[in-house]
Order: sequence, then C-alpha cells, then structure tokens
Amino acid sequence: MGSDLYILSILLCLVLVVTSCALLVGCSNDKGAATLYANNLVKEITNEGDDYIITLNGEHSVDTLILEEKTDNVNSFGVYGYDKDDKPCLIYRQNRIDKYRVCALDAMVTSKLKIEIFDKKGKVKIDNIEVYDSSASKRETPFRVTEYLMSTDQKLQNNRNNSELYEHLKVVTDLVLIGEISMDAQGNVICNEGAEDFASDIAILNEFKTKIKNPNMKIIASVDIQSNTIPADVKDKYKNKEVYKWIKKNLATISSNLTAFANQYGLDGIDLDWQYPENGTQWNWYSKLIVELGNKLKAENKILTATLRPNACSLSKKARTALEYVNLMTYDMFDERGEHSSNYETCRHSAEVFMKKSKFTADKITLGIPFYGRTTNQSIIIFEYGEYFGKKADTEIDKWVNKIYNYKYLDKDGIEKYSEVYYNGYAMIRDKVTYALASGLGGVSIFRLSYDISSKREYSLHNAVAEAIERAMPKATSTSAK
Repeated sequence: MGSDLYILSILLCLVLVVTSCALLVGCSNDKGAATLYANNLVKEITNEGDDYIITLNGEHSVDTLILEEKTDNVNSFGVYGYDKDDKPCLIYRQNRIDKYRVCALDAMVTSKLKIEIFDKKGKVKIDNIEVYDSSASKRETPFRVTEYLMSTDQKLQNNRNNSELYEHLKVVTDLVLIGEISMDAQGNVICNEGAEDFASDIAILNEFKTKIKNPNMKIIASVDIQSNTIPADVKDKYKNKEVYKWIKKNLATISSNLTAFANQYGLDGIDLDWQYPENGTQWNWYSKLIVELGNKLKAENKILTATLRPNACSLSKKARTALEYVNLMTYDMFDERGEHSSNYETCRHSAEVFMKKSKFTADKITLGIPFYGRTTNQSIIIFEYGEYFGKKADTEIDKWVNKIYNYKYLDKDGIEKYSEVYYNGYAMIRDKVTYALASGLGGVSIFRLSYDISSKREYSLHNAVAEAIERAMPKATSTSAK
C-alpha cells in the first residue's frame, strides 16, 4: 500500500511538471497574438530562482522570443545565448516584459538561452516562452511603412539636398504630409502656406523618390477637416457637432474638391484627420464622407486613409471597405507607470481593442510608433530622439534603453523642471515592428520623420524598422501594398 502511494505521488508530480512546461511553451493563437511563427524551438524550460534556462531542440539560429507575464512585475531583464564554449553572450535587454512581448533578439546560433531578471517589483512568473528562427517563417503578405512628414515652414525647401533626411525614406511605402492642407466652411481646399509652396513640396518629394530609388512610394496629403471649417468662436465642446453639420451640408462639394485637389497635384491619396467624432451621429456622417470620397478617389486610382485613435471607432461597414487602411495613433498614451507608448499598451492591447471596437481586420491597420518620448509626469514636453541623441556619439547611445533619468526641461511657463523621460529606443522600435509583422497587421505608421537622428547613424530608428522588415520579409517581396 505504501509503495503504491509513493508511485502515485511520483506520477502526479510528473503530470504537474508536464502541465507546467506545456503552459510555458504553448503557442497563443488568439486575436492580436504573433502567429507568423510556426516552429517553436523550445524543448525544456527550467527555473533557477528568477532565471529561466531554455533548452532548445538542437542548435539553431534564433532571433525571436515571445514572452508572457501576467503580473508585469519585471522592471528589467536580459536574454543570453551560449557559444560553442558554453559562454553566455547578451543578445537582448529591455526594461519590462510588459505582459506580452515579441522580443527581436540579436541573432545567434545556440542550443540554449537564459532569461535573467535584473530588477523586479514583486514575484515574477513568466507564463509563456516561445523561441523562433524568423527566417524559417517569412511573411508573404505586403507590409506598409507609413511616415508622417511636417512640411510647413519651408522644411522641404530647406532640406532639398539633405541626404541625412531623405535617405530615411528608403524604407517608407506611404509618406503622409501633415500640417499643410485644411478646408474652409464651404468645402474648399486650403493650402495653408499657399498653392505655390505646396506644389514645390510635391516636386521635391518626387526628386527624393528618384534619389533614393523608391519610385513606388506613395505621396498622401493629410487633410485637417476641423480647424478651419467652423467659426473660431465656437466653444471646444461644440466643435465636433459643427464638423458633422459641415459634412452634412457640403458632402458632395468636399468629396469633389478633394478628388480634384489630389488630381491637380498628382497625389496618390488623401488621409482624413478628424480628432475625433464623439457619438453615433458624428460617426455616421464621417462614414458617409469616407464612402463618398473613397469611391471618387478609387475611380481615379487613388487611395483614401484615415488617422484614428485605438479606443474609439464606429465607422460603417461601407466606410471600412472604402478606406485602404487606418493609421492607428498608438502614441501619446501613458500606461499605469506613466510610461509613454510602452510596449503592451500600444501594441497587442491597442490592436485587440481597436479590432474589437471597430471591426477592422488586422491587415487594414498600421500600428503607430513614435520617434519621440514624453516625461513620466505626463507634462506637455516632447522629447525628440534625434534632437537629444543627434548630439551624442554612437557609443553614447544604448540601443536597449528607453528611459532617461533627471531630464531637465522647461514647462509651459518657462520654469525649469526635472523628470524621467520614457521613449522608444532602437530595440523597442525593432520589437514593435516585429510584432506588427508577426501578428498580421498591415504595417506601421511612424510619427515622425524629422524626429530621428541621421540616416547614417547606426542607431537611427529607421534602421531598426528596416532591420525588422529584412528579417521577416522575403527579399523578392516588396513591402509596398500595391
């Protein structure tokens, strides 16, 4: 009897161990997960305190790790591969696992990995670990890289020969000009700096396309349909109501004028920017505008896009069909730690929320990634990656870091203050693009071009975007969505 109980206890322990391993190495296939990768290389996972030792099913080139941690207690961690002499080599580091993270590792041939928790705020339990060689699972569907460019104040004319700026556009499929175009109360198109200046901007952008040998890059004008369409004395709380009434009154005129405008300047498309409809009536008239304008642009072989926030969208089915894609504003968002555009909040979580609320499919969404940061006290300050790191040598830039401590800035009243700044560094941008590629999203949208350091610098954020795409896409497949 005693020996039977002993054997039963052993069997129960084995079942528990196997179950635990299955939880750790299981592959998530729910909406929003990274489902591109097919062959999980994990054979066995063991714990040594807060360290996780991952034995692979042989020697492999590995470059992607997927982690899930429900507690979000990890403050910083690293991933090590092992060389032929069994010496560890750091191939990844980040501040948080942040519930769900697709980690783009520095590629290494190894048979074993170690995850080491450097700092934590409570008990750590990693619920799922998957390891992949991304070269074995290339993405076949097109992938867009949309980029916002502020072209006002002679910025393009002053940078006509600035290769450090225009070389960034090599990775871009769709360039969206912002700040230049609005509409008046009668539905006429306004070039905020004049028609001559706008025509010059388009000519310069076409020069850039030739210089960087990217002839298929689309040029799209973002149209602000709020700022100049309603009287200046209208109170903020009534502005969106006035916008929908303006659409209702001028629907045919707006659509015809924007189509004619796109033809006049040889644009590839129009991006609508209304921040933001608030109720069903407003979404209904926004939908009508999108359908009307979308049909007119499609007849001219041009596209219509829209810039939307992730937590609200009630466009009609016809409007969703009329839009080529939406640029999701997954930035200017703070998580519970006060960190701006952190990983989980503005990747998987935002994508899931938006798809559920809007009924858009993943392939019609470009994930917004910021080339800037904000203070963790959520001040109005914008921390530009290029402005700060452009003055530093490459050796002074840590590609794994997303936070600067004791950052000095001036508040709106000119008072000197200090705060932590949270931004998306090289590795985080590479992670986010890898997530978008692996989860089937239509692409990424970058805000914005001028916030990066020189294209010639090693840790240019555009280089991080390019690196992720080169890993995930077959060389023969264009990233441009035809």
